[in-house]
Amino acid sequence: MTHQYENTETRREQIATAALEILSEEGIHKVTTRSIAARVGITDGTIFRHFKDKTEILLASMDLLERLMFSAFPAPRLPPLERLERFFRSRALLIGAAHSLGRLIFSEQLLHAAGPAGRGKVEQWKQRNVSFVLACLSELELEGSLPEGLSAERLLPVVQGTLLTYAMLHQADNVGLSARVDRDWDTLSRLLTR
Repeated sequence: MTHQYENTETRREQIATAALEILSEEGIHKVTTRSIAARVGITDGTIFRHFKDKTEILLASMDLLERLMFSAFPAPRLPPLERLERFFRSRALLIGAAHSLGRLIFSEQLLHAAGPAGRGKVEQWKQRNVSFVLACLSELELEGSLPEGLSAERLLPVVQGTLLTYAMLHQADNVGLSARVDRDWDTLSRLLTR
């Protein structure tokens, strides 16, 4: 049997990815060093050459999830409604997909497993998302595009609440999910513009 040795950074990413996949597919109770090692194709002991404990693995997994969530943030040069649409579609597809990593953001599993540092990361993500949506809505308000009597602050929970519903979906196919995202964005865009 030949062993393939990976550099430390590659192996850390493999371990963190495996942990994140197991967490999203099977839940926190299935995230063990044995299950992670089996998925990566290494021994349990090899994990601890790269991480000091399971919490550190989960925090590294959260870093991967953060990169996934924020790597495709819409460009600031786009008009606010287009930025908001791209953000909404991206988040809805991420959160609503089967075995969704994005659904973990709303899960207490991740918060309990990663401890205070993990809770801090999730709170930062939520704040960053809220700030982005509020900025887009505020720009629409300033340019007079929002319906009369509705402010950015009043519309923020509408957008956020619609996204939250995707965390409760158990979508089996992404084709149906895409159609739902299209319908929901059509409804939202009608609410958000005159």
